[in-house]
Amino acid sequence: MNHKFIPAVAAILIIGIMLSSTPLAAAQTVLAFGPKLEVVTIPQDNQKLKTGVMILGLNGVTETDLMSQHKIIVTYNGGILWWRIGDPEPVLSCNVVEKDKVNVIPDPKDGIGPQFTSENLMTKLVDVSTEFICKVRWTSPAPGIQESKGVLDVYFVGSHKAAWISDNILAVEVAMVVGRTVVVGSDIQDICVLGYAVGTGSDGTTADSPTLSWTKPDGTLHSIWANPMGDFVSCEQLSLVERDVLGLTLATGADPSATTALD
Repeated sequence: MNHKFIPAVAAILIIGIMLSSTPLAAAQTVLAFGPKLEVVTIPQDNQKLKTGVMILGLNGVTETDLMSQHKIIVTYNGGILWWRIGDPEPVLSCNVVEKDKVNVIPDPKDGIGPQFTSENLMTKLVDVSTEFICKVRWTSPAPGIQESKGVLDVYFVGSHKAAWISDNILAVEVAMVVGRTVVVGSDIQDICVLGYAVGTGSDGTTADSPTLSWTKPDGTLHSIWANPMGDFVSCEQLSLVERDVLGLTLATGADPSATTALD
């Protein structure tokens, strides 16, 4: 056999083996080699805890910070995408899910409540996407050209009530037409919505007063907190504390995933 044809023959044999495998294996092969976007987002508000932070201005505080900023990069097969301004560009969508803690109690009718005996507290997920707006700002490496790296600004547009204090999941999905194929990718991040800051400022001041504020051109104030989450190591812990301080109690309910009553 001509040695020049050995690589081609080997490739054909490998493909034959792949196609002769089970349907599940074939499906996994297609998924592994199918085109997709890689989406990476990095929160900028609290880079130590890697979370976005928003402050509603509650508990006697008037200053707010209703925007969370994230770096973003989208790549296709490892490369950055670019397009002319006015041509189709990546379509970005955001989904925000609130994580609440709920006391689990058995349903009085069927006795179904917890999934297992020791479950007396569960995480309840609530889609709150309508309370947030995402805006992406792509970079422009040359006049009339944009590319798929930049910043993602997330705005809270809901009411300033203690009920919105929570640890939230931010799911970002990006889709774009590449050739004749629609390729998609996604990433997940955290956004911590607080009623007020609890940290220590750079000047030694504590609690909820901002470290620095200045007046913007529209006459409103922009406030900065050096350490709005204080010594808390998670948003979930701090949000539970703030909700308790502001008089909110944990909700009660049965675990929707439970199927049988426990003895």
